Amino acid sequence: DKAKKKLIEYVPHGLNEDTFKPLDKNDKELIDFKKQLFKGKEFDFVMFFNSRNIRRKQIPDTLFAYKIFIDSLTDEQARKCAFVLHTQVVDDNGTDLEAVREMLFGSDSKYNIIFSNQVLDPRGMNFLYNCSDVQILLTNNEGWGLSLTEAILVGNPIIANVTGGMQDQMRFTKNGKWIDFDADFPSNHNGTIK
Repeated sequence: DKAKKKLIEYVPHGLNEDTFKPLDKNDKELIDFKKQLFKGKEFDFVMFFNSRNIRRKQIPDTLFAYKIFIDSLTDEQARKCAFVLHTQVVDDNGTDLEAVREMLFGSDSKYNIIFSNQVLDPRGMNFLYNCSDVQILLTNNEGWGLSLTEAILVGNPIIANVTGGMQDQMRFTKNGKWIDFDADFPSNHNGTIK
């Protein structure tokens, strides 16, 4: 009712599907970007985190989950995996991620933790998403989770907590059918569907 007489010109968290999109794996610029990011190494599986280094994002927990995953693989399989974190390595509002990496992984190179903290334009960010296989965001409190939307537009699956708006980007079913949001049920933020 409040919006009936108003012109709405901005949709929060709306993204242009021409900005974040799947790229051809043979795209020369993408190949060059990968070579620079991975320093010439080839990986079979790349997990990606893209968000601020703040406490509620639970990055140390995410790194620990990655360690558990890698430790479940053979040494050969593990060396073909990487985890790219596009965030500040150290932030007063978050954690010293280099110290966390040292504590969890030591000098063992099989874990392939890659920090990317340079500022990238949307095109560069699209390259990052296209270099990865899955986006992870294990934040304990999130209104939406924009990096998840960007990953979905690229065609990557997401790993996230069932909290806030993140869960509205996941597949939930009721009576065997996908949730169909409408004006009466615009979000599952209160956990109506478990």
